[in-house]
Amino acid sequence: MQNPNQRLIYTLGLGWLAFVGLGLGLGRLLAGPAVTVVIDRSYCAPAQWQQRVSDRYADLYEQQQQRQITIDRVIYVSDLGQEVAAEVPSPQAVQALSTYGRRNAAQMQQATVEYPEARVLTCGN
Repeated sequence: MQNPNQRLIYTLGLGWLAFVGLGLGLGRLLAGPAVTVVIDRSYCAPAQWQQRVSDRYADLYEQQQQRQITIDRVIYVSDLGQEVAAEVPSPQAVQALSTYGRRNAAQMQQATVEYPEARVLTCGN
């Protein structure tokens, strides 16, 4: 028969492990769906960029802050190719992005094929 103190410590340890496991499991279960955001960086007038891309991204970012969604990754598409952001950018960082070049339909199609459920933010049609 074990010492009562050892049983108590063992039971408390198992209880805390179960509590932590349940917390982590619920955190993942209750987290919003993971979203990939594709941003088209082809040339766009600043006013249109603000309205069509930056403001829409800010809305998605706010949804992430409220834990309604989780922005999994952000992909920038330009006529030079695709670039995956190292971390999820802030709305200010997206607003400050420079736009350049022409819209590359092939790059956009490739991005939407690779990430079919992605939210595409583009200044064009």
